[in-house]
Amino acid sequence: MDRFDMLTRFVETARLGSFSAAAALLGLPKSSISQAVTKLEKQLGTRLFNRSTRSVSLTSDGEIFLPQSIALLSEWDALQSQFISSPDNVSGELRIDMPSRFATNILLPVLGEFISAYPNITLRVSSVDRKVDLVKEGFDCVIRVGALTDSNLIARRLLTYPIYNCVSPGYATKWGIPQSLADLADHKLIDYSHSLSHKAPEFEYMKDGKRHALEMQSLLSVNSTQAYFAACASGLGIAQIPSVGVESDLKEGKLIRVLPEFEAQAMPVNLLYPSRRQMPLRLKVFSEWLVDKLRENKKPC
Repeated sequence: MDRFDMLTRFVETARLGSFSAAAALLGLPKSSISQAVTKLEKQLGTRLFNRSTRSVSLTSDGEIFLPQSIALLSEWDALQSQFISSPDNVSGELRIDMPSRFATNILLPVLGEFISAYPNITLRVSSVDRKVDLVKEGFDCVIRVGALTDSNLIARRLLTYPIYNCVSPGYATKWGIPQSLADLADHKLIDYSHSLSHKAPEFEYMKDGKRHALEMQSLLSVNSTQAYFAACASGLGIAQIPSVGVESDLKEGKLIRVLPEFEAQAMPVNLLYPSRRQMPLRLKVFSEWLVDKLRENKKPC
């Protein structure tokens, strides 16, 4: 067993919090995982894990060692990638997190083409409406919608989403359709907030190239994109929804677009990955394929 094998087993154990889970993921006996970690601890002269009967957790030294181990494995992976030319030789696991609507409406319908082109890359796609830690949670990249907040990551613009103001037919029947900003005083806004804070809900719109916000009444605040779409479809208020996935609902009359002249700034969609000197080849080919696919489908990049 070489040192990179030991590091891989350590990293997966740390990420999953279990020798058994790491063994299942890597397709190895549980004993080989624990033996590798024990050998690594002896070489380093320190304990990396606190062990219990059901789980393991990182010690303070383990917390320090983990990001360095991930970085080293990434560098090794990138170095190997420089000498691979055939798609059949591009292999490994690619872990990606993205918003559920992006996965459902954009990626998954065309992902079979990527799998056919690169059959030796195993994809693990996560769709959670929260910020993930790429290093601690073991993701190679994430796709994020909206303004960027993490300056430690490299960003590649994929596309932009226009934002539509939408209501359901049921809402329009009950409350009417607003014709002006002044009409919004008699309407309800569905508030989207990651933190479910007590901040007053705001209707955002662009005018003369500047962002404006108008406080509105709201009876509902959600922190999930799925819940946000469902609340709008159920007639619970006005929602300011990214265009992806709602075009068909608008055409079929399931949703109604209102106040198109007062819509929020289009939201950027970016592919984010750690700041590394070399990008793993499996990530490089995925990002290039995704950009090409979006252009092919005439998505605005």
